[in-house]
Amino acid sequence: MAPRYDVSTVPPQGGYRARYCPVRAQLDVLRPTEPLPVSAVVERRVTQGVDFEAAVLESGRAGWPEAVVIPPGAAAAEREALTVAAMEAEAPLIVGGRLPTDLVGRRVGEPDLLVRAAPGGYRAVDIKMHRTLEPASGPSSGAALCSPSTSPGLETAAADPERAGRRHRGDLLQLAHYQRMLEAAGFSPVAGEGARWGGIIGTEGVIVWWNLDEPMWTTPSSTGRQKRRSTMEIYDFEFDFRLDIMAVAHQHLAEPSVEPLVLPVRIGECGECPWWSHCGPLLNEGAGCVSLIPRSGWRSWKTHHEHGVTNRARLAALDYRTATLVSAGVDLRPLVDAVGRLDGATPVADVIGARKRGQIAKLAAAGIATVGDARSLCPQTASYSDVAPSGLAEQIDKARAALGSSAVYRRRGVEAVTVPRAEIEVDIDMENVETGVYLWGTLVSGSSDALAVAGAVAGYRPFYTWSPLDGDAEGRLFEDFWQWLRELREAASSRGLSFRAYCYNAGAENGQMRRIASALGLSEEVEAFISSDDWVDLLRVFDSQLLTGSAIGLKTVAPLCDFSWDVDDPGGGESMVRYDHAVDPFSPDRGDARDWLLDYNRSDVEATLALRQWLDTQATAVPRVEGL
Repeated sequence: MAPRYDVSTVPPQGGYRARYCPVRAQLDVLRPTEPLPVSAVVERRVTQGVDFEAAVLESGRAGWPEAVVIPPGAAAAEREALTVAAMEAEAPLIVGGRLPTDLVGRRVGEPDLLVRAAPGGYRAVDIKMHRTLEPASGPSSGAALCSPSTSPGLETAAADPERAGRRHRGDLLQLAHYQRMLEAAGFSPVAGEGARWGGIIGTEGVIVWWNLDEPMWTTPSSTGRQKRRSTMEIYDFEFDFRLDIMAVAHQHLAEPSVEPLVLPVRIGECGECPWWSHCGPLLNEGAGCVSLIPRSGWRSWKTHHEHGVTNRARLAALDYRTATLVSAGVDLRPLVDAVGRLDGATPVADVIGARKRGQIAKLAAAGIATVGDARSLCPQTASYSDVAPSGLAEQIDKARAALGSSAVYRRRGVEAVTVPRAEIEVDIDMENVETGVYLWGTLVSGSSDALAVAGAVAGYRPFYTWSPLDGDAEGRLFEDFWQWLRELREAASSRGLSFRAYCYNAGAENGQMRRIASALGLSEEVEAFISSDDWVDLLRVFDSQLLTGSAIGLKTVAPLCDFSWDVDDPGGGESMVRYDHAVDPFSPDRGDARDWLLDYNRSDVEATLALRQWLDTQATAVPRVEGL
């Protein structure tokens, strides 16, 4: 799309704009209140990123003898002029450049590297302090296209069959931003298939190249079906949409009768947004915005608003039975329209068509065989048939749970809450930073008799390192942890004892275990463990049987079992800040930071044990959501 409004009042924007929330773009103009200060976690991320970028550039310059380095301290206009001069001179590599400001497209941009392309023109490369590669999960995952940082060109890249590119949407949108700027300035490679490429240097130290025209993002379409779009398509829409939002926000400042384009919606980005001080109170007014329902998001919010459901109370008032039919793909609108117009004895097949056997069968299973039976359907809930959201019924129950008097409810059909148990149990939680995993915490529990038979010692045992976290150090640490876990499992099995290991939200642990195991030749063994009944994700156990109507992270649900952490401000972001002190030999807080991290990790595994015991003994007594 192209901007629909006069965007001349909008200052040229950087590539970050396409990544950030549209509401943030609006509030950056309106500034309705004092923004929140930057948190220590965000400040750390920015500082770490700048330091990492500087380190990569410094180490790379020895291998780039022909590179043109743009002075970082020069004024913006001078840097633009020097960058243009270097591109006109066809420099093979430009470090720290600033592209010519695109006044028409309202863009500014400073790619870390500009690499000369063989056909002519330049490709942008950015440096990011996170992983850009992951183990290939099979031929379908696609081999990453990589070039060494000492030879930074797409033409020198080769496929890595062992690894796939790790997609970071924000990174690729930023590359698309630079691509549009290169095109506007006349310095992009010759247009044509495969001309739009950009690269990312991550913590692995190689350039991972991405085809920005490849359809790789699944998005909704106007037909209601999913469609795959390229990074360039996504970027063009997102960036131009935000320009429109900012343009209208400027109009609103000049003429308050002009309504801003977007309303606040709760999304994952909110927790770190400076404007949460404005949006948070608005979203929590009264019964609360429907976007406060966990795992809903903007598209769900839009669907509800289009159907007149603007808060959680209205969502809770919808009919669950009608919603299950809508979610099952039954178009209820013709039936609802027929009520009161046709004879009640009219078979549903005469209304919706005899060929729709699947829908007729679903209606029959719900006790609806005639138009008269359809009187029990809720017309407003049935109106959702135009979009048929698969999770509508679940969202109704979550809204009811959020507004109910109990902190938690049993899901429909759950007579008794169950949790897999074993004679030997171990709770596991890892701690990591951008460069890898530095701590695997474990907590062994079980009856004294079972522990004695297995030769196991109850209690907390951490596997950790405060050494520089390179691949070798991370690998040795994991090998120690894995050997211990293997021996514990084998000891239990050889003595006829059942064994289970537990984690809360195992996706993070699974990803790290698979990544590290791939480098150590342990992939098959680790994969067998992850896919076995010995490995239990307590988040799934909880979520499959209970509803809270709010977030269900471990810190949120632990109060259900009266558990609290032994450290102040527990959280993954705070742990990263503490880690920096823990590994800094010059930090006066090094000892305290190490103690905090170990206490925090110990509390994490103790929390999963406490939650498991609560699930096993008390959770069945919580109210059923059907009673709301």
